[in-house]
Amino acid sequence: MVKSGLKRICGSAVALSILCGVVLSGCSNSTAGSTSGASSSGKLSGTISVAGWNDAADALSAEAKAFMAENPGTTVNVQKVDGNYTKLYTELAAGSGVPDVVQMQNRDVQSFVNKYPDAWADVSDMMKSEESNFDSYVLNLTKIKGKYYAVPWDLGPCALYYRKDIFQQAGVDPSSIKTYDDYIAAGKKIVQATDGKTKLLGFDYSGSTSNDMLLLLLNQLGGQFYDSKGKVKLDSDEMVKAMNLCKQFISEGVSINLSNEWNDRITATENNQIATIPYAVWYAGTLESSNSDQSGKWGIIPLPAFTAGGNTQANEGGSALAISSKTSNAALAKAFVKFSLMSSEGNKINLDAGKLFTSYKKSYSDPEYKEVDSYFGVSVGATFAGLSDKIPSVTYGPYFTDVNNALKTAVGSILLKSGDVSKTLSDATASAQKAVDNE
Repeated sequence: MVKSGLKRICGSAVALSILCGVVLSGCSNSTAGSTSGASSSGKLSGTISVAGWNDAADALSAEAKAFMAENPGTTVNVQKVDGNYTKLYTELAAGSGVPDVVQMQNRDVQSFVNKYPDAWADVSDMMKSEESNFDSYVLNLTKIKGKYYAVPWDLGPCALYYRKDIFQQAGVDPSSIKTYDDYIAAGKKIVQATDGKTKLLGFDYSGSTSNDMLLLLLNQLGGQFYDSKGKVKLDSDEMVKAMNLCKQFISEGVSINLSNEWNDRITATENNQIATIPYAVWYAGTLESSNSDQSGKWGIIPLPAFTAGGNTQANEGGSALAISSKTSNAALAKAFVKFSLMSSEGNKINLDAGKLFTSYKKSYSDPEYKEVDSYFGVSVGATFAGLSDKIPSVTYGPYFTDVNNALKTAVGSILLKSGDVSKTLSDATASAQKAVDNE
């Protein structure tokens, strides 16, 4: 979900609930709740604000309506914000206005806690009895020094979304794509069959709006951002291999540059300019909402491997919900988070409204995770459940923002300015380590 590079459109999501007499506002300047959240009888009451982006915000809005229906007298205002934390950074710097509940990417939790240590509530009390119910991949990303500062939401297991009709036109059998060499060969057939109008894939060559393609490949290879001593290392063998594959996509003529990756990918998909999208489960929701007229034309297969028989699993994105330490409505905030992320009803909404693949394993046995999705012709839940059990672990650390900024700069230098891969990544390592040391 989320993600990395997310829809930068702050839409209004207004819905009236007669039962609760409340309004969900898409872009309101909501502040923290104004009541204690629980009366002397233990009944929940009062108001909280919740911030999320893209399909996750849609899921939160649906969950808010369901939660309020079950808890009359409560108000949950959902803000739809951008995925770059533009509004949140301003609120944190000002020391006020931070929503009661905040969505953040799993990989960013430690950075936010490190930079704003007093801004987030310790939610270990919510997690202690639930740890075994969460995927181990996300637990380490939301825990700092033995304490949890966010409740894991979704995973981002990846697959290859592909256009069935374009593959058929080009005579490409999707089951024949086992390696990235096979993938590129298929791309050449597609380019030829469409007179160059359709490429295999697209991503941001500059890295400025997103370097998700590189991060996906790095995770698939089991690569890390640090060495065994905790020092930044962006010139590892895995990073070099992942970067060289990005270069090969370009040099082989099977990719297009999406300079504003998120929005440009949607446009390219609408215009039949790309035939595949290697991405996470949560992008299924974006395809359905942004390209509804292409229902039935998209299929899902595992990622290609780097070598025959190699790993085909990776994770991209995924997020968590953190609670502001300044909320005056902690009981209500925790109750809403628990409903949204740790209940069958909440996770049904997550899957239906946003194709958000929960990290709460108890929900995997729910019927919704086996239902066939008419858009893809397969069960999205079951498909990605089979692509999430061997995802390589990764450490992002408390300074990942600095590390990733240096890596994004390196992407542009290599892919757009023909910089030497090894030297550029070595320079990026030094730049990132300097930034970390200066924190």
